[in-house]
Amino acid sequence: MHRTPFHAVFRADLLAGRFAPDEPLSESALTAAYGVSRTPVREALNRLEQEGLITRAARGYRIRSGAPDDVIEIYDVRIVLERAAADAAATRRSDLQLAQLAQLLRQADHEEDPAVARQLNSKWHEVLWAASHNATLYETLVNLVARLRVYDRDAAHHHDDLGVVAEEHRIILGAIEARDGATAGTAIAEHLRRTKQQRLDAFVRSSAVVPGQGVTYPGIPKDQ
Repeated sequence: MHRTPFHAVFRADLLAGRFAPDEPLSESALTAAYGVSRTPVREALNRLEQEGLITRAARGYRIRSGAPDDVIEIYDVRIVLERAAADAAATRRSDLQLAQLAQLLRQADHEEDPAVARQLNSKWHEVLWAASHNATLYETLVNLVARLRVYDRDAAHHHDDLGVVAEEHRIILGAIEARDGATAGTAIAEHLRRTKQQRLDAFVRSSAVVPGQGVTYPGIPKDQ
């Protein structure tokens, strides 16, 4: 019977928000929680540290945190890379990948649960990256967006206008279907710039000026 590697299971739980930002991630605690030996736990912790998702702490590891500047920097890089992915997908995508993109768009558009709709939209982006048929580009975007999710945990509670997202995805998909790489790249860059601006606006709304300390951002501490 095939079993999912512990690294994949633990990584998925981490990205899903199972662990609190300040919760210690120790070998012993994880071994007990998941019922596995220390070896796969140790290997998973080492891999996740290399991926930039966790960092060493006094008692093992903890989820890596980032400041607003870190989040915005990731968005800037993501825009460049995902624009290249959309451009490539327009000429390299398979009919199956095109059908998958269309199906995910329909499912997200008709989904009543916003959390599920956001998950479907995230999967839509992953299929688009895969459709570029560039393994390096795909792996880089997967890791980059994973870092974005752990750095910007507040985004999980951010209520985006899913109707706007659906329309933007529909425009991108239409360009990919027409094999118009330039239009697909431009459309996805505009889509991501809009979501980046939303995060900027959210940071401004949540900021608090502390006398003598300038602006701080609750819930998004900078790594020590």
